[in-house]
Amino acid sequence: MTAASEILVVDDEIGICEAIRRALTPMGFNVDIADNGTQGLTKIRAGSYELALIDVMMPGIGGIDLIAAIHQHDPEIVCIIITGYATVELAVRAIKQGAYDFLTKPFTVDDLALAVNQGLERRRLSLEAHRLHAVEAEARRLAEEKARLEELDKAKKQFIRLVTHELQRPIADIYNYLQLLLEGYVEPDELRSVIEKSRARALEQMELIADLLELGQIQILTTPAKGEPVQLDRILADVLETVYPRANLKGVKINVETNQPVPPVWGLAARLRSVWANLISNAVKYTPDGGCVTVAQREDHGRIVGEVTDTGIGIPEEDQGQIFGEFFRAGNARALEIPGTGLGLTIVKKIVEDAGGSISFESQPGRGTRFEFKLPVWSEPGTHFD
Repeated sequence: MTAASEILVVDDEIGICEAIRRALTPMGFNVDIADNGTQGLTKIRAGSYELALIDVMMPGIGGIDLIAAIHQHDPEIVCIIITGYATVELAVRAIKQGAYDFLTKPFTVDDLALAVNQGLERRRLSLEAHRLHAVEAEARRLAEEKARLEELDKAKKQFIRLVTHELQRPIADIYNYLQLLLEGYVEPDELRSVIEKSRARALEQMELIADLLELGQIQILTTPAKGEPVQLDRILADVLETVYPRANLKGVKINVETNQPVPPVWGLAARLRSVWANLISNAVKYTPDGGCVTVAQREDHGRIVGEVTDTGIGIPEEDQGQIFGEFFRAGNARALEIPGTGLGLTIVKKIVEDAGGSISFESQPGRGTRFEFKLPVWSEPGTHFD
């Protein structure tokens, strides 16, 4: 059974109010009355009315002003103006203010019933439209969330497959080398070569496990919550000390262009060290013997900018869109059999973005690559700059 609609009549003529109540009550409506605008607004705010019949000329709050106050409380309440002083100007004002209809005194019971029923139908349709809009919005949200979860699940499964493959490969190679040794298939003069290959595969496995552990840690921790002011120039100096020996073995010259000191950034020192370490190590690794790597650091408009430029093999154009992907390695790096885990740039991008920064690159195959990252300068809480 449908609940009776709640109607409020606001008119300072008690006779009009009672006449409307007597007309509408037999039709199944619950009718309440108020003899002025102030009382009507009080009842609106305290009740749950669906439609209001409002006289224009009343002491205190007039009918036109009352419409705005009612709709401020509940825009879905249908307001119908009733007046004995109907003019075109008044009708236009009432409609502009939000009145649904206009009844001129005296009006018949049929006129009243028609206006009320049409007003309530308009309210029903409006509420239904809002409901459908909300349902559609929720359906879109759920569909987007479902697609996002499916994408995450797909990425998770792909990651697990890649990890499994990458972990198995070096172990399988080491196992095969050991099997050859145990079964006596290795000649004495080949023994050292087999042992060195086994050691290389073991080192590859250790590097992969280290990168996986670091990737797992940065996906759990967030720099803003766990951090401190960090001097990137000091970290850079430490990283360069570890890279110089490898560069010297290849005859790769490292040029350093920095304006020290630079302001600190906010983050975890160990994680920010990985940014410099990965970028510079990669530059040296992928630069042929006798090449050059340039490392630069500067402050620019409230950001610390770090650059690593090499004269290396570059990144093929078709691979550039995937270069930050997990386990992804460019085709020319694989063809040259240059060792790597394919996780270094994934780690770098995650660390930089977690610290509120950004990273980009440009590359030409055979001519080199330039990586650039930007991190916001840290300022002590409460510090203001003019």
